[in-house]
Amino acid sequence: MSFSIAARRHCAAATLLLAIAVLASVVPGRASAAAPAHTDVMFVFDTTGSMSSALSEAKAEIQEAMAQIGTSLPDVQFGLSEVSDYSSVNFNGYPEGSEFEFGEDLYDIGNGSQPWTLDVPITPNQSAISAGLLNLFATGGGDGPEAYGRALYETDSNPAVGWRPGARGVIVVVADNVPHDTDLNDGIPSSDWYVSPFNTGPDPGPDSTIGTSDDIDWQSLLQKLILDGRPLEFVDYHGFEAYFPYWQNWAGRTGGSALYSDGGKSLASQLVELVKAGASAALPPCPVGQVRDSNEHCAPPPPPPNTFTVEPRISCSKGCHVVFVKITFDSAGNVVAESVLEEEAGSSTVAESSKAKKGHKKTKPLIKRLSQLVVAGPNTLKLKLTPTALKSLKKKGKLNLKVRIDFTPTGGALKSETQTFKVKLPPKHGKKHGSKKEHGPKK
Repeated sequence: MSFSIAARRHCAAATLLLAIAVLASVVPGRASAAAPAHTDVMFVFDTTGSMSSALSEAKAEIQEAMAQIGTSLPDVQFGLSEVSDYSSVNFNGYPEGSEFEFGEDLYDIGNGSQPWTLDVPITPNQSAISAGLLNLFATGGGDGPEAYGRALYETDSNPAVGWRPGARGVIVVVADNVPHDTDLNDGIPSSDWYVSPFNTGPDPGPDSTIGTSDDIDWQSLLQKLILDGRPLEFVDYHGFEAYFPYWQNWAGRTGGSALYSDGGKSLASQLVELVKAGASAALPPCPVGQVRDSNEHCAPPPPPPNTFTVEPRISCSKGCHVVFVKITFDSAGNVVAESVLEEEAGSSTVAESSKAKKGHKKTKPLIKRLSQLVVAGPNTLKLKLTPTALKSLKKKGKLNLKVRIDFTPTGGALKSETQTFKVKLPPKHGKKHGSKKEHGPKK
């Protein structure tokens, strides 16, 4: 990035007022957790003209930085990408488009820069990162704001980056300016505002056209990093001091932090500090109703384990040919189907089991097989006795039933529960079952 003459004069005046307060800033305190089992780090270097010193320093120190990080984190891999600015933009009738610059390439300088380039996907090969960094050179720029929004969007979402499932993803940006956005003051305390309004022009997004659906809003992008669990760690490399509080705020929202590189610490030491902090950072809370999944992404919570109870509801009206079983399911309502299989007659005894082993004929089922769909909450299964059961009930006046209820919750395994019931015929009016009525003499 390179400042215009007018911008430099403005910056010089502002620096006199803000230098003491900004240079005294420190990384705000934040909660931390244990280092994760796996960490992926994507280095994003600003390669516009003003970043030549940063690239030279990084080329000399990156190998040592990665080695130090590797001694602190159990399984860490790295990637490398670069950010500059859009080389051409379709303003698409944007009313104030002429006020916003998107790099010198927009005016036919011809360097062919891209807003974001993936140089090395996430890899365990640290030599590939060093080799890729040697191929980066600072060039172009011309204006102030750069395509940082596009770079973070691609780094977070582009599948070519190669984030590993289950690994903590840390994005480390080394840059010296601010992104394109129509209101950079949004969410920033007014005491830290540089100018108001702070409008650096919209980010046109992947189609390089302003006013289309893929335009990148900076604040929404930061929220996306929060949802995806990828803290932003930022090195403000000799940038305009008035911008540093912005980066502290932006990085802090994601669970990350920002350091100002003023010559007091080497770039390598700052990279090590930020990566270690990002790997162990306690991520911001998810929106209400969501939790972090195994990839640390915010998502709806998984359904609770499915449990159920079976409550007997048996009626012997009209010859006891209908048996009611009321089932109560968990409040999540994830069960959508349930079946009742044919059951063995009564409660098995040791003697009956022995007979079965000797070749005795298997007892016929007493309950007819039933399958039905169910919904959340109480459900009623209407079970019918088989003719064999009705005959036995009429003969003995009572019947032992063993009912096994099977159901399969959506996406879950088969669950079963068995209940044993005793069904009795109601006594007939005027006599007990099995008694003989005394008859008088015939008339």
